Parts: sequence; C-alpha cells; structure tokens
Amino acid sequence: MLVARAAAAAAIVFVVSGAWSAQAHAAWEPTITVNGNGTATGTPDELQLGMEVDTQAPSVSAALDTANQDMSRVQSALEKAGVPASALQTSGMSVQPQYDDKGNITGYSVSESLSVELHGLATAGQAITSAVDAGGNAARVDNVQLDLNDQNATLLAKARADAISAARAEAEQYARAAGVKLGPIVSVTDTSSTQPSGRIYPSPMFADGVAASAVPISAGTQQVTASVVVVWQLA
Repeated sequence: MLVARAAAAAAIVFVVSGAWSAQAHAAWEPTITVNGNGTATGTPDELQLGMEVDTQAPSVSAALDTANQDMSRVQSALEKAGVPASALQTSGMSVQPQYDDKGNITGYSVSESLSVELHGLATAGQAITSAVDAGGNAARVDNVQLDLNDQNATLLAKARADAISAARAEAEQYARAAGVKLGPIVSVTDTSSTQPSGRIYPSPMFADGVAASAVPISAGTQQVTASVVVVWQLA
C-alpha cells in the first residue's frame, strides 16, 4: 500500500529585465521551489537480534571455556535451524574480574555476543527458541528489531516517485494561482533524513530448565519515506 503526504512550501521569483545582458537574464529566470514528501508502506521480512552468553567461574580459563562452549552450542542450534553462517557475526567479548566487599578478586565473568540476521519470519521464532535452549541459563537475547530488506529498494523508489508527484501537484497549484505555467525542472534535491531503525520486538523470556515454545513473531508494517525539494522554471 502506498500512502503519500505532501507538505510544500513554494517560492516564486519574477524578474523584470530591462537593460540586462542575455547572460544576466538567463541567470535570473523566474522559478518556483516546492518541497514534496512521499511514503510507502511494507511488511518487514527480516529480523535482527543479538545473542549473548554470560558465564562466571573462579578462574579466567574456566569462565572462558564455559562461555566458548555455550556460544558454540548457540551457533550450532542456529545453523541447524537453517540460519546460514553468513548471517552470524561475532559482535563482542568481555572478560571482567569480580570483587568482594574488600576489593579482593573472587572470580571472573565472561560475555560473548553474536549478531544474527533471520530471513523468513515464519521460522524465525523457532530459531530463537532453539538458540536460547542451547545456551541454557547463560543465554541472553537483546536488540531485537524487524526490518525491511528485500522490499526496501522497491518501496524507496515508490516513495521518491510519490514525493515528486506531490511536489508537482503543489507547484501546479501555485503556478495557476499566479497565472503562469510550469516549465522544465531545474533541480531535484533529496532532503530525506536517515531512516529510523526497525520496529523493536520485546526479548523472549524463558523459564529455567524448560524448553520454550517458538517465540511468536508479529511483523506488522513499516514505512519508507522520501523528501525532495524540486525547482521548476516558469514558462
């Protein structure tokens, strides 16, 4: 579905040429400048999230070994769920000492994190559940968001075309009111702001020691917007 809105501000500049040179006259052609906005709506087709394992142990080596094993199980579970290796990327690691009230080191904590891209929302929920089950009590899920991926270029093209159409409609209104006609387009400037991040989805919760059912994923809709400034010559 394509939805469009246009909030346009127009400026018409008329020049009366007297003894101006031809070059000066060409540089001061009357123009009209209009802002146009377009919006296209689509259904997200990609889910991005962060997987993390957190472990504690009396020694660094023990904490690290445990974290490595937990993360390996998480990655294996995701791969078995059909997630390709190219959609998995190590995103962080932390080794920190733990202290008692007197400042003495009592152990170490290790965190390892993984960025995951899931395509095909019908199976994404089960993939998340399988990964968390594999990581056990050490597993964490955060930064879950739904995004447009395959459709983004198509939706952006629609939004841009709609922004131009909206700007033209406004420009024609101003031109008619001023008793002039639109000439050729002089310039088009894209003024779109950075697209907002995808829709955030709450992190799943799992009972200790209990295999959870597949996380329900609700895709909803997202919008892609485009904003332009268009300048026309006036005939």
